[in-house]
Amino acid sequence: MGRYFFLLVNLLVLLTMLLAPWAVPMREFDGTGYLLNPLGPINPQGLALPEGLTFGWIGPVFVLWILLLLVASGVLFLPNAESRARGLYVLGGLGLALFALEALLFYQAVSAANEAALAAGARRPPLRRFALSLGMYAGFFYSLALLLLARMQLPGGRAFLVRLRGVVVPVFSLLLAVVVGALVVAVLRPGLGTEGVEGVGLRELVAGKLDLVTYTFQILFSPILSLPGLFNSLAFATPLIFTGLAVSFGFRAGLFNIGAPGQLTIGALFAMLAGVYLPLPGWLLLPAAILAAALGGALWGGIVGWLKARFGANEVINTIMMNYIAASVLLFMLAANEYRFFGQTVRLPFKAEGFEGRSEEMQEGARIPLMIHILAPDSTFSWALPLAVVAALGAYYGFRRWELGQRLLLTIVAMVLGFALGGLLPGFPVTISSALASQLLNGSFLIAILALLFYNFYLFRTSAGYELRATGLAPKAADYAGVNLKRKTVLTMVIAGALAGLAATHYVLGAGMDGTYRLKTAIPASVGFDGIAVALMGQNMPLGIFLSATLFGVLLAGGVSLNAQLGISNQIIQVLQALIILFIAVGGLLPRYFTDPLRAAQIETEAKAEQEARQAKSAPAGGN
Repeated sequence: MGRYFFLLVNLLVLLTMLLAPWAVPMREFDGTGYLLNPLGPINPQGLALPEGLTFGWIGPVFVLWILLLLVASGVLFLPNAESRARGLYVLGGLGLALFALEALLFYQAVSAANEAALAAGARRPPLRRFALSLGMYAGFFYSLALLLLARMQLPGGRAFLVRLRGVVVPVFSLLLAVVVGALVVAVLRPGLGTEGVEGVGLRELVAGKLDLVTYTFQILFSPILSLPGLFNSLAFATPLIFTGLAVSFGFRAGLFNIGAPGQLTIGALFAMLAGVYLPLPGWLLLPAAILAAALGGALWGGIVGWLKARFGANEVINTIMMNYIAASVLLFMLAANEYRFFGQTVRLPFKAEGFEGRSEEMQEGARIPLMIHILAPDSTFSWALPLAVVAALGAYYGFRRWELGQRLLLTIVAMVLGFALGGLLPGFPVTISSALASQLLNGSFLIAILALLFYNFYLFRTSAGYELRATGLAPKAADYAGVNLKRKTVLTMVIAGALAGLAATHYVLGAGMDGTYRLKTAIPASVGFDGIAVALMGQNMPLGIFLSATLFGVLLAGGVSLNAQLGISNQIIQVLQALIILFIAVGGLLPRYFTDPLRAAQIETEAKAEQEARQAKSAPAGGN
């Protein structure tokens, strides 16, 4: 059955290569492009390429792909598993080499055309918006699939995938979400370059739709290709890291913390009160404001934890209700300066003058600087942060024989000394573009990294974290072993709330909303709900949470460009997030052993026993 499914996949890949554009050497701002295809170019808008620019190699390369697909179809029917694996490995490598050759030929041709135009006196390159397209990408992903399938032919192949289920499930769920999202875009929008053009055939319509889908996701992922785009993506990702950690921390203890929006809001209020009104010196004011944000979130989460421990109240219902209360408290403090209660006028000092609901500005000492100012103050690269990171890593991993507490203390001291020494070293001037200088990525990103390290250390390096995980996996067994479940419930919600509250440092202390150091009633507390998607896709692991938050940050940054260039609403990002949660909830439609730990452990045990039996069989017989 699997072999015939593989033949169906081969046919689908062949049709995709036959119908889809392979590359787009020229594209207008509205998305209309000159599409290259093995059957000939597709150009319904009549765009003109520079003279002498040809892509005649696409036809012969397509013939090579046909041969590769045919050979791969035959290899899978070989009787010997090792022969199948060897053949698929070779074909997968050849496919990757063929893709690299295609990309090289395409970019060389485009570069040569641009250089020739500039040499002829052109003011700017004629080809500025060019890219590979779905036809080539199909070959690339097919080659990767061949390599994976080759590993599956060898003994223990299924166990190999099961061991990586923490990666396989979210990646497969993301791919399914992209496919469904692509169908949504293809249904709702006409193909690029074909709308309003008479005499367009079926081939052009199909190619236009496939080009629309490909270009949509190229724009969504385009921020990773430029430094300003990457900074913008990390700015979106920073609060998602905090809220993802807050949700994941609750999951680890068997609690569903859906109250991150309220915890973020109260953390923002506490940070505002500290940053605006605390009469502290600058070197002490910023740490106090950051601590206040954590305390505000911890208080709001702790209330829910206490209700759960004391009365058994459902944390989902309570956190949802607390979200509404937090939003109302924010409006009460910043929507107006005067209220009437029982005939008495009550005046509040928190709202700044004007119609907008916003606080006074943070004091100078309570402001978190932008990352570009940390890395390159006054347009001069500083060695402070790089040396601090290198010193901390060197201290932590260079003294593994020390006790954990001593290593942590040494790491902190090394980090501080590295930062101080780096600040004294002479830097070098750098040119900061206006696009990079305008990005709102600030030092709260570093706080988010520290929060990830704390999450990893507390849960996986301390006895308290072990007890918390045991509480989530088997509460009755943890109770029998002497774990105080009520205390763990309260502590879990306190820490989870503190992590969500720290997200306010990005918006309030770091000016992450619009570049102003104020708290506003329009603070995007909904990122607390987005933290659920981040935690689920990250599989509650620190690295996974960072990667999933960064992925959503890239999509959010790309959604702005998508709306500007193609007029597609950036609500498509919410559709993708919802689809990712849906597919992760059903295990990516993968077999049960990817989501059932007991079944996964059984498969790994069977693979290990099979390997031991095979080694014993191949070992030379002993005896006297």
